[in-house]
Amino acid sequence: MCAGQLLFKKTAVILLEFNYKLKTFVIHEFIINLIKIPYFFIAILIYASATFFWLFILQKIPLSLAYPFTAMAMVIIPILSMLLFNEKLDINYWFGACLIVLGILVISIKPS
Repeated sequence: MCAGQLLFKKTAVILLEFNYKLKTFVIHEFIINLIKIPYFFIAILIYASATFFWLFILQKIPLSLAYPFTAMAMVIIPILSMLLFNEKLDINYWFGACLIVLGILVISIKPS
């Protein structure tokens, strides 16, 4: 899921470059430009693969335990965006990310 989101971001950055050249937003030109970007198709393939993988996971693990781990994307994606796209993360992000990780840890602890 994280890889797909990063590839969608890369696609958006490239589309923005196309739009600067066009100076206007026209839906058919947007679609034509979109289908020219291989990152978009790779992201879709990754999302399709992730869907099948998720179905496999749900056969083995209860949804109530598996689903909270999807919140790790809220931690991982911004960190990778910082590294790959030079996005800035402030103290609020780091505090919130720690709360997410702590929450996942609490949920995953089995009572004795």
